[in-house]
Amino acid sequence: MAAQDIKIENNDLFIDSNIGDFAIALSDTQHVQDIINSWAGWWKEFPTLGVGIKQYLGRSGGVQLTKRAIKIHLKSDGYRADKIEVQGSSVYVTGDRIKKVLSTISN
Repeated sequence: MAAQDIKIENNDLFIDSNIGDFAIALSDTQHVQDIINSWAGWWKEFPTLGVGIKQYLGRSGGVQLTKRAIKIHLKSDGYRADKIEVQGSSVYVTGDRIKKVLSTISN
């Protein structure tokens, strides 16, 4: 099942004018953007999560470091980054959510 969350548009909560309430939308893209843009320490529940992309962009030889950091942080949150492209100040990620299988032990 795909992840859903409150819709964010232009870094602000989106309110659907038809229903007068917050809109719920598929959120994998938003989660990936949040992980790439945030810094470690921004998420109380996961203090080591966050790439902090601004520290990588514009550095000499930073493309490989950027790709590695993105891949590590996305993997820690359950995403697989198949392809990562860094073009100037833009980052393009192609991937999928890793499907976690929860097993239960029965008596």
